[in-house]
Amino acid sequence: MELTNENRVKIRTIFKEIRTNLDAYMGARNFVMSNAQVFTFLSYSPAVLAIASDGEVDEQEIASLERLAKTIDVKAAVNMDLQEMLAVAFEPDEPMTNEEFNLRAGAELLYLSRNAGTYENSIIAALKALLVFDMNPSAAGSLTSSFSALMDSMIKNNKSANKEAELKKINEIKATLGM
Repeated sequence: MELTNENRVKIRTIFKEIRTNLDAYMGARNFVMSNAQVFTFLSYSPAVLAIASDGEVDEQEIASLERLAKTIDVKAAVNMDLQEMLAVAFEPDEPMTNEEFNLRAGAELLYLSRNAGTYENSIIAALKALLVFDMNPSAAGSLTSSFSALMDSMIKNNKSANKEAELKKINEIKATLGM
């Protein structure tokens, strides 16, 4: 995406919407993220929606989140071009360091999984806003396909008591996100 004045306004608007949707959660958890950290966090948050789809977080899902948390790395998730784009949007004063974020993000994903009833709509709205950046949603490696694959992988081996209801809920979430 070229950084024209129109695109700068679009990026600022999208990130304002994302931050507005995440404000209650970030405030409650004192989780002050830079734009790159917000992007990274949202890139992993579809896992929360999948895990919370059956209404409980079991040991297997915690283990899946622990494995996922080990892969969280802001610098790996946000390349230089994306970082340049994200720098256009408002940044909060004194966000946590990337190292602190990388260490804490997994625990925050677990917290959100356990408290999905409170934050699910906010996460979905923030993800929907972020997906505006997805210029080719059906392409392999796009945000949309990555989010869908992450959700699918989280429930693939889950031994939920009601797998049908869980899959139905995930399909509803995907439809809301335009997947």
